[in-house]
Amino acid sequence: MNSHRWGFWSIFFVILLSALIVAGGATAQLDNYVQGIARHVTLDDDGYRVEITTFENNVAELLSRYDITLGPGDEITPNLGTPLQKYTKIRIKRAMPVWIEADGKKKNIHVTEGTVQDVLNKAEVTVREKDQVNQPLTDPVKPYDRIKVTRMDENILIEKEPIPYQVHTRENSQMNEGVSKVVQEGKQGERQRKIQITYRDGVEVSRSLAGEEVTVSPVDHIVEKGTKKKQVPNSRGGSTRPSSASRGNTTRPSAASGGAASRGDTTRSSTASKGDAARYSEPQTMVATAYTAGSDGIGITASGTTARPHHTIAAPPDVPIGTKVYIPELVAFCAQRGITIDGIFTVEDRGGGIKGDKIDVFMEDIRMARIWGRRKVKVHFIK
Repeated sequence: MNSHRWGFWSIFFVILLSALIVAGGATAQLDNYVQGIARHVTLDDDGYRVEITTFENNVAELLSRYDITLGPGDEITPNLGTPLQKYTKIRIKRAMPVWIEADGKKKNIHVTEGTVQDVLNKAEVTVREKDQVNQPLTDPVKPYDRIKVTRMDENILIEKEPIPYQVHTRENSQMNEGVSKVVQEGKQGERQRKIQITYRDGVEVSRSLAGEEVTVSPVDHIVEKGTKKKQVPNSRGGSTRPSSASRGNTTRPSAASGGAASRGDTTRSSTASKGDAARYSEPQTMVATAYTAGSDGIGITASGTTARPHHTIAAPPDVPIGTKVYIPELVAFCAQRGITIDGIFTVEDRGGGIKGDKIDVFMEDIRMARIWGRRKVKVHFIK
């Protein structure tokens, strides 16, 4: 009886042991199988490193499994579609935001690293030679940097400026005193100036002279004045120059003799250095206004003659055409400018505004006419 029991338990233990051995072997095989299909991944997320055992097939599935997201500009190696191997290393470089301002626009880009120049290249912003950047191009960028590019432009403006011509008067001994002629017309020249204009972001900030040159040289205006002494006929058939220091009998000049009888003036006899006598009136104070020829350069008087400087005057209607007068102030005026005249003028012209004690004196050009302008003078009427 006892032997029979012992035999049963012996068989039970043998069966149990066999079952355990079989189960242990299956577990070992399962473990070996699991170890065979698992991937051991090392993940470096911008310096934070972890090791993961996973059954995902590629990098994208691994990130999704652990809720790891990528932001703008983040870089990951290997890429998302890469299959996971038994031992795979994954690295994520997180990007930093950088602001760029240029050409009136602002851009926000994300980069993981690089210099200011690298960031500008990525933003497709070209920096020219004269442009200004608020940071050195070789400096490494930092998160939230603001890089500003200021555009500097230059432009050359050409300005033209007239150069006035010079007026020169020279003596001609072959021409009578009081006679003048233009031997060379004056022409103004031209000067060009180069003005450099600097713009900052399209706004002008400065101007400077970059250079200048004379592109057209002026031509001098040359006038010849006669210096040959002119004979003035008097009652004795001789000639002389009137002098305020001469003395003689007084008479009233008549219209027939070319005087100013209608003005009621008396005349005084004067003896020149040659002994010839000229008769002229007591001086009258009159207003003398300068005038000159028109744009054609030719002045035709009311008497039909060609107006001549230092010779022709216009007088009121009560002074006959052909009347000769002596005006000492004009002698002094011309002498100050190196011109010698005898001061004797002939009434050859009229004017609508010439009345009373007014006369007009013909000048060779507008410049001399402007210098003289309008002045009070002493006028001697010559008989």
